Amino acid sequence: MKTLRWGIIGTGYIAHLFASDFAHVKSGELRAVASRNKESADRFSAEFDIELAFVDYFSLINSHEVDVIYIATPHVYHYDLAKACILAGKAVLCEKPFTLNEMQSRELYELAEEKNVFIMEAMWTRFNPVIEQVIEWVEEGEIGHLHSVQANFNFVAPTDPSHRLMNIELGGGALLDIGIYPVFLAQLFFGKPDFIQNQAVLGDTDVDLFEQILLGWESGQLASLEASLISCNPNRAVLSGSKGYIEIDSEWFQARSCRIVGENETERAVEFDFPGAGYQFEVDEVNRCIEEGLVQSPNYSWQDSLELIATLDEIRQDIGLSYPGEAVQHHEEELHEHHHEHHHHKH
Repeated sequence: MKTLRWGIIGTGYIAHLFASDFAHVKSGELRAVASRNKESADRFSAEFDIELAFVDYFSLINSHEVDVIYIATPHVYHYDLAKACILAGKAVLCEKPFTLNEMQSRELYELAEEKNVFIMEAMWTRFNPVIEQVIEWVEEGEIGHLHSVQANFNFVAPTDPSHRLMNIELGGGALLDIGIYPVFLAQLFFGKPDFIQNQAVLGDTDVDLFEQILLGWESGQLASLEASLISCNPNRAVLSGSKGYIEIDSEWFQARSCRIVGENETERAVEFDFPGAGYQFEVDEVNRCIEEGLVQSPNYSWQDSLELIATLDEIRQDIGLSYPGEAVQHHEEELHEHHHEHHHHKH
């Protein structure tokens, strides 16, 4: 099997973490990087010993030297770049949130299916050994019937209004950047919620700074979640069951340890020793899937990704948070749906 050659679009913080962890992947080679700033591209390629540095995203996307592309730009650019990659026949690992909304995501997955190209949202936490262990415990009934998930993702972000997290033009705010993780954890075990309630605090730049989300399922499960760009928290996660609970240690989304506490306070702790931050595991998954000829990961499917963004869409709708350009798309979609309704009347 030939070694898959990877390219990275974007040279920010997340791209650095990803490139550092690439040293720990089972297979694959980091061949190229692209930044619109030549200095950044050159510096990044020198730091990680990457052969090719492009100053134009599309030169990388169309390069014959690259098989798989990791998109690490601000959220608002994901859709266009992922679309270009699929059309160029390149496999894609796109940083979360996959796109700004469900409609964009659905379009990309449909296109990937049509073009037979592998694509996955970079939900790296799903492939963390701790999360794999927790899934196993829950599936084996170690804590009995799972009733609730509590999870936070809080940190104090830069307040500079032009920073991507504070900038509505770049798809900023707590929900899409970090709230996506607690919602992911709840849906990993319970699926798409039947009921959604939330309270949010918006900042001066109109992005959401802080929210608490309560999700409910008709089957009787609940999730209590929090995301904040303005406060600190231990960022642990607790899964409560009828026979015990599981605690995922701080910070749960990149944890190295977890414990299960059963009746009579019996405790079993598991610790995983892995290098880096843990981005290598999603790369291993992508390489494995491509080698097996899959277009999506069975462990984090297109459906999982769509159900996640659909929940985030509903929460944003409730908050009243929309991003520039979204209204236009929704209007087109409504016209489209309207057209279909007329079509049905003819039958």
